[in-house]
Amino acid sequence: MKEDAEEEVMKIKRLIYKAFNIGKTKDLGSIRVIHDEGLTKFSDTPPYHMMGYEEACLHEEMFFANVSDYDFSIEDLRVDLLCKRDDEGIALATFILEHKGIVVDDYSFTGQAIRDKVRCTLVLRKSRGEWYILHEHLSRCIV
Repeated sequence: MKEDAEEEVMKIKRLIYKAFNIGKTKDLGSIRVIHDEGLTKFSDTPPYHMMGYEEACLHEEMFFANVSDYDFSIEDLRVDLLCKRDDEGIALATFILEHKGIVVDDYSFTGQAIRDKVRCTLVLRKSRGEWYILHEHLSRCIV
């Protein structure tokens, strides 16, 4: 039983790293694959209202498409399985994300360096045997 839980936690951690590796790989099609269709999101960048699936996916696609030299690190990653059955479940992940890159404006041929430290909370849902991100809440740390 404990081994099953550890395996589920590792699957969730791989999913989280995959979500941010999109910034490096530019595999923008993966954004819609890793998110649950019921996705909601509060971002640390505008717009600051709660976004639904379509708007949140577009937001991430635009961000990752326009950032170059993207890199990230994740600290203090904690995953709690709140409810798990064989092919369904709910989990909560919390961590600190540090990411950096250059946001490129193709129209003016300029770039702006970003370097942020962000507190992240993700709610994940396991459906049909796979984990998906159901909710994201990101808030920038003031340093």
